[in-house]
Amino acid sequence: MSFFDSEKLQADQKANLDLLEQVNGKVLKSVEQLSQLQLAAMRVVSEESFNNVRTLFSARDPQSFAAAFSSMVNPAQQAERLQEFNRKVYDLLSSTQADIAKLGERQAAQSTQQMQDLVAEIAKNAPAGSEPAIAMMKSAVEGANSVYESAQKTAKQAAEMAESGLAAAAAAGQATPEASKATGGARK
Repeated sequence: MSFFDSEKLQADQKANLDLLEQVNGKVLKSVEQLSQLQLAAMRVVSEESFNNVRTLFSARDPQSFAAAFSSMVNPAQQAERLQEFNRKVYDLLSSTQADIAKLGERQAAQSTQQMQDLVAEIAKNAPAGSEPAIAMMKSAVEGANSVYESAQKTAKQAAEMAESGLAAAAAAGQATPEASKATGGARK
C-alpha cells in the first residue's frame, strides 16, 4: 500500500514547473518594460542635452547666453519628469508584484488542498488507534494554513499602506509644481 501516486506526483511537478515558467515570464516581461522605459528616458535626456548645447553655442552675447542657460535650468520641470518616471516604474513593479502574488496564491491554495487530501488519504488508511496522530496532523495542517493566511493578510495590508503612502506623496508632488507655477505666475 502506497500513499504516493507517481502519476499525481509527476502532474504536481509539471504544475510547479509551469508556475515557475509563468513567474519567470512575468519577471522577464517586467525587466524588458523597465529597460524600455529607461532607454526612452535616456533618449529624451540625450536629445535635450544636445539641443541645449546647440542653443548655448548659438548665443552671440553674454545676455543671450545667460537667457538660454536660465531657460534650460528648470527644477520644477525636472521634478515633474522624475516624478512621472518614478510613477511609471512604480506602476510596472506593482503590476508585476500583483501578477506574481496571484500566481503564488493559486499555488498556495493548490498546495493546501494537496496537503488536506494527503492527510485524508492517510486517515482513511490508518490503522485503528492512530486517531491522535491523525488529529495532530490535521491540526498541524490547519495551523500552517492559518499562519499562511495571517501572513498573507499582513503582507496585503503592508502593500496597501505603502501604495497609499506613495499615492499621497505623488499627490503632494503634483501639487508642488502647480503651486510653484501659480506663485511664479503671480510674480511675473
